[in-house]
Amino acid sequence: MTTNEDGALAPESRLSEADRAAAFVKHQPADRAAAFRAGRAPVPTKFIVWMTAVFVVLGLGGVVLEHYFGSIGVTTTTTTVFKLPATPNSPSGPQISASLPALMGLKYIGHATAPNFTLVNQNGKKWGLADARGKAVVLAFEDATCNDICPVLGAEIKQAQQRLGVKAQRVVFAIVNSDPKRTAVVPRPPVLTIPGLSRLHNIYFLTSKLSRLNNVWSNYGISIRVGATANQVAHNNIMYFISPKGQLTALATPFANESTKGVFSLSASDIAHFAQGIANTASSLVK
Repeated sequence: MTTNEDGALAPESRLSEADRAAAFVKHQPADRAAAFRAGRAPVPTKFIVWMTAVFVVLGLGGVVLEHYFGSIGVTTTTTTVFKLPATPNSPSGPQISASLPALMGLKYIGHATAPNFTLVNQNGKKWGLADARGKAVVLAFEDATCNDICPVLGAEIKQAQQRLGVKAQRVVFAIVNSDPKRTAVVPRPPVLTIPGLSRLHNIYFLTSKLSRLNNVWSNYGISIRVGATANQVAHNNIMYFISPKGQLTALATPFANESTKGVFSLSASDIAHFAQGIANTASSLVK
């Protein structure tokens, strides 16, 4: 072997590609030598097995890491699953066990003086809370035309009057008009005739000009919403119990079911229960 002055092999001493391959093949097994002559390098079997094991481990490791650490830097969506209680073997349906106060939404509100007012009754005479002093007053709000829960509430008032017995002489039912489009005094308004209340001696339907009615509504928390037609008048339902001394003692929340045609109704049993609650509460004020 000869070198130049700079240490590189002289051209005549350099191996050709054929000589290099021949020299390398002398040290290889026959099958590997053939592979080199064919122009491809063989991969040892042990190397293949080792690399396969590495990929398996990396794959499992990725799954494990993802399980414990999640996708770092990637937003994920969490779904909360609620476990429902098991259905009983013999379901018996809902059980209604609410007390009368719960059914009525009855609340005792203290002894504040009831806001006074003077309106006109169905006979065209002025009537105010001062005229009922010494008697308990059950105060409700309904449309003159009976376009609200009037049929249901009227039936409850009628039954409550009957359940009061002799105490009915010391109780007054006052219904304030809640229809701003029908404020005129009518001797037999639908609000009394439809539920059959016209003949009760201790019931008054009260109306007046709109400004006076509005003062009563405001003082007693009644909200009126008016639509385009006579039937599109809505209001919240509250019933007050006023003591013989003129004190606001309790309130209840009358209710009914409304059909798609705007007809209000309630089961006979619920009407009877609510009526009993009215009678019980009014009776407690005149002991």
